[in-house]
Amino acid sequence: MDEDNYRQIYEQINGAPCVFEKGILSLKCKCSYQHMFRLADRHGVGCTDTVMQLNCKVFLDHLREQTRFVFKIDIDGPLPHNKEIKVQNGGMLGVQKILLNGAEQAETVDDISDLMFKSVEVYGSVDNLPYNLIMPSVNNYKTRPKRQRSKKT
Repeated sequence: MDEDNYRQIYEQINGAPCVFEKGILSLKCKCSYQHMFRLADRHGVGCTDTVMQLNCKVFLDHLREQTRFVFKIDIDGPLPHNKEIKVQNGGMLGVQKILLNGAEQAETVDDISDLMFKSVEVYGSVDNLPYNLIMPSVNNYKTRPKRQRSKKT
């Protein structure tokens, strides 16, 4: 299956893609609204609730905007893959940390939607979250190190 064909079928199957797909597929985040599927030996994640998908998108857009300054990136398109993983996983871990009042931070997020609900409950909307307190978690998030290529002699 060529990449164009894959993208076309992916969009047909997944009408509501999860904006935290990379975080979920990296096994650091979960969500009660996620719908996992496989297509051509790849995994994908959809969202089963359009309102939750929109809330997550608004939050992630704010977070990406903040991280462009932190990462010193000035591009109009999507973030590079490694940076996006840091934003999604580090961002959700940061939200979890501030909602737990700095308690011992876990390495995973059990439910993105639960954190989104609690964020709105505490701060009124995702626009009002203290992004300055979330940024250290994004910046300090360690992605998986690159594999070392074995040298053939």
